[in-house]
Amino acid sequence: MMKFTITAFVFLICTAALLSTTEGKPRINMRCRCIQTHSNPPIPIDKILLLKVIPAGPQCKNEEIIATMKKGVTCLNPSEDWVISLKEE
Repeated sequence: MMKFTITAFVFLICTAALLSTTEGKPRINMRCRCIQTHSNPPIPIDKILLLKVIPAGPQCKNEEIIATMKKGVTCLNPSEDWVISLKEE
């Protein structure tokens, strides 16, 4: 009975570990989301519904700024003055 309990416990641990991964890889996005960025013309602030700032880190060496608008999502160039002012508001 003890061997069955230990085997069942190990099976549950292994199953939980496999469910937390996708095809043996962690479910962490390990790449940049923004391949291209929008610089000009500036997007009016009233057109932006949500501004998401993703700091540089292990997943991407660049800071990423993603603007969600009614017509879709656009990555913004974080070095543009108008984008910097959007972040500060």
